[in-house]
Amino acid sequence: AFQSGQLPPTALACSAWGFLFPLSWPTIDPRVCYRFTDTSMGLFVLTNASNPVIGIDLGTTRSVVAAIDKWGNPYAIPNREGDLTTPSVVLFEDGSVTIGKEALKAQAALPDKVAMFVKREMGKSEFSRAVDGQAYPPELIQSCILGRLRSDAETKLGKTVQKAVITVPAHFNEPKRRCTIDAATLAGLEVLAIINEPTAAAIAYGLQKHSELLGTQTVLVYDLGGGTFDISIVRVNNAKIEVLASDGNAILGGVDWDKCLATWLDEQFDQKCGITPSFDPVGQAMLLQEAEEIKRTLTSRAKANIRLAYNGHILQTEISREQFEEKTAHLLDRTRFTVRHLLQESNLSWDSIDQVILVGGSTRMPQVGAMLMKDSGMEPNLTVSADEAIAHGAAIYAEKLNSETAVELDVPSFEITDVTSHNLCVLGVDNTTGLRRNHVMIERNSFIPAVQTARFETVRDNQPSVVVEVVEGGDLRGRNGTVIGRCVLRDLPKGLPKRTPVDVTFHYDTNGLIHVKTILPATGQEKEIQIDRAFGNNEEEIESLREIHLALGLDDF
Repeated sequence: AFQSGQLPPTALACSAWGFLFPLSWPTIDPRVCYRFTDTSMGLFVLTNASNPVIGIDLGTTRSVVAAIDKWGNPYAIPNREGDLTTPSVVLFEDGSVTIGKEALKAQAALPDKVAMFVKREMGKSEFSRAVDGQAYPPELIQSCILGRLRSDAETKLGKTVQKAVITVPAHFNEPKRRCTIDAATLAGLEVLAIINEPTAAAIAYGLQKHSELLGTQTVLVYDLGGGTFDISIVRVNNAKIEVLASDGNAILGGVDWDKCLATWLDEQFDQKCGITPSFDPVGQAMLLQEAEEIKRTLTSRAKANIRLAYNGHILQTEISREQFEEKTAHLLDRTRFTVRHLLQESNLSWDSIDQVILVGGSTRMPQVGAMLMKDSGMEPNLTVSADEAIAHGAAIYAEKLNSETAVELDVPSFEITDVTSHNLCVLGVDNTTGLRRNHVMIERNSFIPAVQTARFETVRDNQPSVVVEVVEGGDLRGRNGTVIGRCVLRDLPKGLPKRTPVDVTFHYDTNGLIHVKTILPATGQEKEIQIDRAFGNNEEEIESLREIHLALGLDDF
């Protein structure tokens, strides 16, 4: 009877005598897979078969959490207010914490108690300003947002969520990625993987029927979010996703368009009312909030009428979409330059691109699509959701990694080939000049896995040890690079002459592990270290953050 669909999909029990009757009538989500569980006394209870994993698009201004239904399709999980996106905003007030829409509303009245745009500051030791009189590490603030997303997902799915795939901008460096993992750890999540946002969007696109019908395509993913910008060129063949190259800017996004409008509004107040709201934190918050509303209006209308009150003064004016585009043209040009540079660096032209995929809420601004259409000669592809595509791709990848539920939920198999987002280098000393020099071992946009060996030399006679400093990014002198590890070969034999050869091998594998091996050919001595991009701070640092977390009551979501 159950198989024929005659019985409602509720919690059922069958007694030892064969009678069939309902024990309870809970709300059942048709997107979730259920199975019969044999209990004691011959009872069979229908329970949720899946061990839920989620995908999280942790955005600068808004975040999305997604899961997979029983047919293997991704869907965004509504939050407690019923919205599919949650503002990435945290309010610290009187020892309590509020996340999301209510925190965003409080920004105008309590700007000194609200933390916004935290994603831009990941990797720093402290958030750029005190919040409610306290200095917080960015990862702790981000853990509040992740905790809220996790809590909302658990409420909707009806089960505890412990595992997630989290997306980050492709151009995020090592400290930013590690701090993201730390934030998830504080929120009680096990991070299955950190993947790049354009890659996640490509997964969501690649597994669509639309993509399957078109066959192999070279896709340009243009991702302009609230606070970051990414561009990736991806070869998509349905379930085979190969990232060819990526670039971006971790401090360029929709909020910068808002700031331009806020500056213009401030100037209008000064010219017409003789006041400058930007001198006051409350005024700054008001200007930024109103600027975002004007931007949204100009996305769908040619003109926005403005009537703003501040400190007894009323500003009444208007702005056209043309004016807005003119004032923010320099921002759009920065994205255009990045796109052109990536195409040139990849030895590709627009003729090589089959589809332009737009993701990120800021791509709704008409000037974005118009610019890309003018440059590429093709209409941007809008088949994926600008807001949800990244979270969808992360959820699909999460189910793939969580193999047990992937089989149960019929998640299609697929493979991903990604690239390195920054140069991986050895920082040493130039024997000719005596100056520090950054030697690139694995170039940016190299396919992963990647292996490279280079020969170096000792810098002086009788050198007792060799230190291989592993650096991500930086210029020729290592400036602006990030040290991510050190491999030290100690106790070298006495009497070694200057310029004794030292071989260094980098092996970057598909799991995000970087293996560094140092060998002294003259003696056969070797040393190997493993740099694990899947781990952040050490346990002591995590415990220190956890104490603050507990003191704020953040485990009570």
